[in-house]
Amino acid sequence: MTDIYSLTYEQAEKLLTENGFRATQCANIFRDIYKRRASGFDEMTLTSADIKALLSDKYFFGKLKIDEILQSVDTSKYLFELSDGCRVETVLMRQKFGNSICISTQSGCNMGCKFCCSGRLRKQRDLTAGEMVSQILAVEKHQNITIGNITVMGIGEPFDNYDALCDFLDIVTVPGGIETGTKHITVSTCGLCDKTKLFAERKEPCNLAVSLHAPDDEIRNRLMPVNRRYSISQVIESAKYYVERTNRKVLLEYILLDGINDSRENARQLAALIGNARLFVNLIPYNPSPDSEFKRSNEENITAFYDELKKNRINVTRRKEFGTELSAACGQLRSDRISGEHKVP
Repeated sequence: MTDIYSLTYEQAEKLLTENGFRATQCANIFRDIYKRRASGFDEMTLTSADIKALLSDKYFFGKLKIDEILQSVDTSKYLFELSDGCRVETVLMRQKFGNSICISTQSGCNMGCKFCCSGRLRKQRDLTAGEMVSQILAVEKHQNITIGNITVMGIGEPFDNYDALCDFLDIVTVPGGIETGTKHITVSTCGLCDKTKLFAERKEPCNLAVSLHAPDDEIRNRLMPVNRRYSISQVIESAKYYVERTNRKVLLEYILLDGINDSRENARQLAALIGNARLFVNLIPYNPSPDSEFKRSNEENITAFYDELKKNRINVTRRKEFGTELSAACGQLRSDRISGEHKVP
């Protein structure tokens, strides 16, 4: 059986028509699940008994178990346990313009980025589209809130779980469902260029964030093993392609690491790499885990790097920091739990 939260609108329409029902009845299924938040077939009051019988024969309502929550004034970090015992992290950020959520697409990650906790623990498995959707539903229910912005930047490489990612996006954007506009969704990638170009062909493209973190191949090879497959010039070229095809915003994510990639010369190299392309740089002060080999850049270097990019007419912002006191480095809470270092009070 399949998690009903993995069911896309198109798949539901096909299921109905193949079984003698009108495709238009699909709207009631999605209203029951996502507007009325039914948590079982008996709660689907808009859906006919015959259709509920059809669905219950093939689907179940998946649920995530809250393993642990860490909270601060503006951030809540969830560690969820999946049905098979795998764990993922989800982060809620309360911002002036509304609530944002950062979801995971995999339990663990195979990309091996040296500065990332997730990359130090290999991927256990991909998440289903339903498990991605359930992260949003579980946080909204627990906090009694509505989430308006989705970032797919948690544990895992989204493009390494491409089909499930696309199903997830179809589910959360369809009218009558969660109905998050694509302008309010950002998907992150470490630079799988072939998938970036494929993603650009989607009918309803969303915003894209590319984890760059270096101004040249030498530094990026050290930080991100994926660069040996896709060079930094290929990553920039695919980012430009995405902008041209979709007219959507592309952020180049750049974590500032002390003495590694944070000099004024590095900033000038980055500016030259971008040139006049319509790409935005998002500077990220590093939030190191206790066992990280890297250190956070000091404020003087962060400011100098920012100013140098501005001087070279690069669109640049500095990411607001959330949950620095909450083991908020990506994958840190999951890593602590797996290693047995983090004790539940």
